[in-house]
Amino acid sequence: MTKEELSGYPSIDKPWLQYYSEEAIQSCEPQCTAYELVYRNNKNYPRDIALNYFGHKITYGELFEKIDMVANAFYAAGVRKNDVVIFCMVNMPETVYSLYALNKLGAVVNLVDLRTNEQQMQTYVQECNAQYVLTVDFAYPVIEKALRGSHVKKKIVVSPGESLRGIKKAAYSIKTFGKNVDKHALSWKNFVRLGKDGQAKTAKYEKEKCFIIAHTGGTTGIPKGVMLSDDNINSVAHGYQYLGIPFKRQHKYFNDLPPFIIYGLTLAIHTTLCYGLQVILYPVFDSKNFPNEFVKYRPNHFSALSDHLKYLAESKKTQKMDLSFLISAGVGGDSLNTVMEEKVNGFLRQHHCSYEVCKGYGMTELAATAVISTPKANAIGSVGIPLVHNTVKIVDMDTNEELSYGKVGEILISSPSIMLGYYKNQEATQEIITLDETGKKWIRTGDLGYINKDGLLFHQGRIRRIYLTAVDGQPAKIFPNLVEEAIKSAAPVEDCTVVARCKQNSAYYEAVAYVILKDEAMTMDQVQCNDLFRRICKDKVPTYMCPVEYRYVKEFPHTPIGKVDFRKLEEMAALGR
Repeated sequence: MTKEELSGYPSIDKPWLQYYSEEAIQSCEPQCTAYELVYRNNKNYPRDIALNYFGHKITYGELFEKIDMVANAFYAAGVRKNDVVIFCMVNMPETVYSLYALNKLGAVVNLVDLRTNEQQMQTYVQECNAQYVLTVDFAYPVIEKALRGSHVKKKIVVSPGESLRGIKKAAYSIKTFGKNVDKHALSWKNFVRLGKDGQAKTAKYEKEKCFIIAHTGGTTGIPKGVMLSDDNINSVAHGYQYLGIPFKRQHKYFNDLPPFIIYGLTLAIHTTLCYGLQVILYPVFDSKNFPNEFVKYRPNHFSALSDHLKYLAESKKTQKMDLSFLISAGVGGDSLNTVMEEKVNGFLRQHHCSYEVCKGYGMTELAATAVISTPKANAIGSVGIPLVHNTVKIVDMDTNEELSYGKVGEILISSPSIMLGYYKNQEATQEIITLDETGKKWIRTGDLGYINKDGLLFHQGRIRRIYLTAVDGQPAKIFPNLVEEAIKSAAPVEDCTVVARCKQNSAYYEAVAYVILKDEAMTMDQVQCNDLFRRICKDKVPTYMCPVEYRYVKEFPHTPIGKVDFRKLEEMAALGR
């Protein structure tokens, strides 16, 4: 369909398909387990490197041997099909072995943030009646307390030093000797010995069977368990091959994304292994230290948060580097403002990188990436195009009618990666998954955006941050993203987040802006800054959206998965901080 023949509705026209070949459009989704997909794609390359952990390189042949060994151990420990295993791990080889071993057995992996407090851990264990726990050693003290009185049969504790070699292993062992683990837990070595003479029973692939329980960020309430199948995870991996991002076998991919967030598991572990990449496992998620590791490993690909890119562009260590080896520098599009995007793109060009920042958009309920930019489909401020078998539409929040090109509304996505549902929460599932008149499933993202006639999606903020106010006694809405973009257009501003607080003795809200100034602007008088921002906002946004206060911070609070914690900022605004 040509642009002249467009119906005016993105979900019908699907203009993003112009970027895909007919082969991609007609391709079939994988019908197998996650483990089988990795195995099929790599069984003929046993000598290729799969994992690199502080210089310890593990081939694909060794990876599959380890997975079988760990599957035997889990089976000997009593794990069977559909058993739920609490999985509280960091990036290390044992994490990868265990993930696919449990998938082979048909077990359910319940991904838990290792920073989860005792009370929330108890909730996770009790709601799924978990009888097995796999955890990294330094998270064990909290977990051990949470498990008291539970029905957990086996607690398996693994050290990040397990796969280290030589001096590094010795140093880690000395540092952690005698800490964290009690006699009731199985060490990794003793756990593996359980399966020495056994043979695990491999579960057959089943469509719509739960493989992963991942947890939402919880910024608007208690985190919900998102049930994802093999098909959901594999769908994302399948879509990446048609994007024009040259993932080539044995390219190096740097991964410091925590495996307990679905973005880290689906993209940085599963998708990369499906394409035979060398995955550099780094167990600490640390934006400030990222430039050091980047210089050390010189990866061809990485995915991160915007702070990683900021520190990479500003680091003294990277200023003279030739970055022609770098292919994709990925970042979640909703966390990358246009000023930073242009800055990083300029840095990449100056250092001979042939590609711009690769932005993406997705959510846990979609098994991570649903929309992504490509070398041919990119624009400042956009988050790219839908994966080949995905469809996006924008709807009016009041009427639920689809909107045409360029109009802002709620983003809805239909995809093979749509979750099975929220764990034991049918009511919440029905609120977020909707069926159209043809029976097609759509996820209501809760985010605002629009699609242009080239098929690119532009993320415009989150609906839950729309605040109700009043103008001359009539209700009106404050859209924080509009105010943020106005303030970020000012030269002294590095970043800005706008929230709102209740007006005194009123049910209506007023905006408060939190501003991070650029280093060179830190000495500016705040009164002058306030005056500047007031003038800009007066020119660019309605008066009722203009902030009543500007507060200056060095950084924003973040949720455990690295996103701006709007709820915390709202609390700060209410308390006058």
